[in-house]
Order: sequence, then structure tokens, then C-alpha cells
Amino acid sequence: MKKIDDKKIKGISIELDKSTKLNELDDTILDFKQRTDDKHDIDVSVDIQNATLHMKRVKRPYITLAAKDGEIVKKSEEIDIKVKDDK
Repeated sequence: MKKIDDKKIKGISIELDKSTKLNELDDTILDFKQRTDDKHDIDVSVDIQNATLHMKRVKRPYITLAAKDGEIVKKSEEIDIKVKDDK
């Protein structure tokens, strides 16, 4: 697969061969993810009809919306919410 060199690329579309398997795209996606800074997330989609891999960098929000015990909660963590009933 192609090597992605520039950190300033906002998005890239790669045309795939018919013989390309989806697990062969892992190296390209991981390379794109490693070259992305902390200010961006990655949006990856595969167009099967046109045999194209689309990857783009999406800007993260400036504000973190959740905190638990005064510490910022990572996106991968879940927060348990307890609701008190007034009954």
C-alpha cells in the first residue's frame, strides 16, 4: 500500500484493486493514524462499489465535556450515571 508522508494532508482517497483484502488496509490506516496529531481524529470509510478507501482528519472539539472526580475522562472510557428518583 502507499506510504503517507505529509502530516498536513487533511484527507486522502486510495483506489483499490479488486484483489485487495480489507485486512491488507490495516497498515495504511495505522500509518495515517500515527502521523495524525492529538488535535485530530480519523474518519475511515470504504466505498465497496467504487473500490475506494477514504481517510480524513477531523478536528477534535476544544472543550472536553466530561470529567470524573476532577479528571478528564478519555473517549474510550464509559461513565456510570446514577439517577435519583424523588419518589
